[in-house]
This record gives sequence, structure tokens and C-alpha cells, in this order.
Amino acid sequence: MLVSSIARFNAINTMNSALSASIQTANLVSYNINNTHTFGGEHDLSMLNKMDKKMSLDLLSNKLLYKIAYLQEKLATKYQNNELKKSLNFLA
Repeated sequence: MLVSSIARFNAINTMNSALSASIQTANLVSYNINNTHTFGGEHDLSMLNKMDKKMSLDLLSNKLLYKIAYLQEKLATKYQNNELKKSLNFLA
């Protein structure tokens, strides 16, 4: 039961970290969009394009990490509930 609780806490921590990283990336995207007037020229536009691609990949990877951690937490919860039922059946 302790192992499944630790797995759940780790999954929840990973979910929170991924969500926090997604929020930070989204804020950075918003900041860059609001400050596009500070960039000028073709070189700077290619730099903006690279930044946009990187941030899009960051958002997708954080979203995937969040979903994986959510499923891990869900599985750990199911495992913990099954362990509890087995221990209660054993006592009865």
C-alpha cells in the first residue's frame, strides 16, 4: 500500500510539474506575441519562427507528460483500492 501511495504522489507531482511548465511556456508565448513590435528584419523573424516551433513542441511534450502522469496516478489509485479490498477480504 505504501508503494502505491508513493507512486500516486510521484505521478501527481509529475502532473503538477508538467502543468506548471505548460503555463510558463504559454505565458512566454503570450509575452512574445505581445512584444513582436520589438523584432524587425528577416533574421529576427526566423528567430521568432524557431522560438515558436520550440515552444509548440514544449507545450505538446508537457501535455503528453501530463496525460501519462494522469494515467499513472489513475492506475496507482486502482491498484491501491484493489490492495485495500484484498486486505479487507483477508481479515474477514
